[in-house]
Amino acid sequence: MTTVPPSLVGGVRLLSLDAGNTVVFFDHARLASICEAAGHAVGRFDLEAAEGRAKRRHLDDAMETVAWAHDGAPGARAWGQMIGTLVVEAGAPRAAVRVILERAWAGHVRKNLWSVVPEGLRHALAWLASTGVKLGVVSNSEGMLDALFRNLALRELFHVFLDSGVVGVEKPDPRIFDMVRAPFGFAADEVLHLGDMVSTDIVGARRAGMRAALIDPFGHFDALEPDVTRVESVVAVVEAMLASSAR
Repeated sequence: MTTVPPSLVGGVRLLSLDAGNTVVFFDHARLASICEAAGHAVGRFDLEAAEGRAKRRHLDDAMETVAWAHDGAPGARAWGQMIGTLVVEAGAPRAAVRVILERAWAGHVRKNLWSVVPEGLRHALAWLASTGVKLGVVSNSEGMLDALFRNLALRELFHVFLDSGVVGVEKPDPRIFDMVRAPFGFAADEVLHLGDMVSTDIVGARRAGMRAALIDPFGHFDALEPDVTRVESVVAVVEAMLASSAR
């Protein structure tokens, strides 16, 4: 992974973050257990390896789509497409997707499947906020993100918090990106958005006139979208922002 370019972070007044696989990461072990309980042995490492393939299918608008019990809930259709594609790419039969989704949704409602917080993230964000930089979340989610972030002691770090399941607008619609900067009156080019999906995070932020970079530490999008800046983590970007402001 290349170092964070100074042009990406210089003069940024608002750091906007996707939630899943940017601030909170997917718990592959939990999904593997859910698949096993449904009668399908899909390993944790199979799911980890399949994640990149699922993301590339999202970029190509080629996700698994099945009818299941809760697909009418806010954000649940896109959630089901991602989980369904992930388990199929990891080796589960397509005929099993509906049952796996319904079991996974029940577990997700109890505790979000995206719930692993990277080491050092809280400290880095708190440090950045202490310098006057504003922090926001812009996420396509199911309306349950606020509770998750409170349970993980993350919510108080963010000045603006936008869950598409609550605000009714999804990325890549530029309106949700406009919402994150509206309380401060910042120009679009004073905002940097980080996320793990080209089709929602990068496309949407660019449409809104913001700077954007892809969180892709495992090279899921290698050889694709060569004009997109890649960064290893939020912590790496925060460190670059702090170094830039100290010059």
